[in-house]
Amino acid sequence: MPFRLSTRGHYAVLVMYELAKAGGAYSSLQDISTSWSLSQGYLEQIVRPLREAGLVEGKRGFGGGYALARDASEITVGEIVRTVEGPVVPVQCVAGDLHPERCPDDCRAKSVWQKVGEAIDNVLDSITLGDLIREENQDAASSKGDRSCDE
Repeated sequence: MPFRLSTRGHYAVLVMYELAKAGGAYSSLQDISTSWSLSQGYLEQIVRPLREAGLVEGKRGFGGGYALARDASEITVGEIVRTVEGPVVPVQCVAGDLHPERCPDDCRAKSVWQKVGEAIDNVLDSITLGDLIREENQDAASSKGDRSCDE
């Protein structure tokens, strides 16, 4: 089974990105689910571990919703993914949950997959929500510049 991010991890990053874009204001899951055509119930399941991990905070009532619990520049994509998905492992033997006969400790391929998992973690941990917001702002600025050049 190849490494593949589930919809749970994908949507968790998307929700956190939307909260980061809100800049500290509370956002409702209903608004996020509507804008992305996603199930609000599924987003509620995804937000629960993010809240328990201290990545988001919730507020009930009028004007309530969810907001980032820390600055966007302090939250990495890797932290989000591991919170909702668990450890990033490209193959099951790296997780250590296969029977020893199927994945012996002296397997040479295992070290390759461990390095692949570490590389994926390093990439995910090198990107913060703040980076994603900056990229969006740069893209918006450059597309405005592109349009003015065509005039």
